[in-house]
Amino acid sequence: MKNVPHVDVLTLLSIDAWKDPDGGWFWNDMMKLEEDIWVPEDSSLHTSNRSLLKYFRENLGVLNDYSKGRVAIDRNDDIMDGVLWVVCSKNTGQPIFALSSIH
Repeated sequence: MKNVPHVDVLTLLSIDAWKDPDGGWFWNDMMKLEEDIWVPEDSSLHTSNRSLLKYFRENLGVLNDYSKGRVAIDRNDDIMDGVLWVVCSKNTGQPIFALSSIH
């Protein structure tokens, strides 16, 4: 029997967050923009922030060239046996978009 690679099935979320006076952000609300995004476990998206940001720009269409150097990835790969990759503003840390297997 052939080994079938594991695939994460992710959801693209738009995040509305409030700044916590003590630091950090609270997710106030989120909206599903796209579901059933399949990412094989051997994909570079699992290991490379550059690849992931490129994927957000070129495949998901939620970031543009202006975002280059202005956003970063916050990875939570082991949260509740799933993945949660969040695009955040480099300047403020505010979460903007996320790819999630748990929402």
